[in-house]
Amino acid sequence: MTSEMFKFSVLLMSLLVVCDRSLGLRSYRSRLQVQNGMFWGTWGQREMCPDGMYAAGFSLKVEEPGGYTFIHCTKHFSGPHKSNVTVESNTGSWGEWSDIKWCSHGFLTSFQLKVEPYQSSWDDTAVNNIRFICSTGNTPEGSGTSWGDWGDWSNKCQGKGICGIKTRVEEPQGIGDDTALNDVHMYCCD
Repeated sequence: MTSEMFKFSVLLMSLLVVCDRSLGLRSYRSRLQVQNGMFWGTWGQREMCPDGMYAAGFSLKVEEPGGYTFIHCTKHFSGPHKSNVTVESNTGSWGEWSDIKWCSHGFLTSFQLKVEPYQSSWDDTAVNNIRFICSTGNTPEGSGTSWGDWGDWSNKCQGKGICGIKTRVEEPQGIGDDTALNDVHMYCCD
């Protein structure tokens, strides 16, 4: 049997944003999304960085072959950042958190998902990795898996940078196929 026969549907990507946390729901200027997200699971709550903070890094919660994503929000323009807050939407229970991937300078402004399309079998994985474009041009990439293909980039933030996240996650299916992270929306603030 090949390793493909044993892949689990668990790119448990939780997007972790580093920001300074404040109370209240921050307003946003625009929402970013991509077209290759999958359809299993439910959308979590929109979670926002506190006022004046933006996503400058992210972490993935990964159990082979997949993960969840968190964004890290900060007020500072260059990293690594000492004063930050982690923001996550809906996440699952599998996997371990990766090291934080930071913008070398600036904030996250656009993203792209690596997604495996529907396989008509028990081996669907949905989202398997994520990468971002920072306001200064570098492109940090998560430590996800090799399954799937990169889709198109989201639009670029109108405003200073990404300041929030909302994830679509499939809960554990028991004896069924678990996909975990299926789609992501990012929010941009001035």
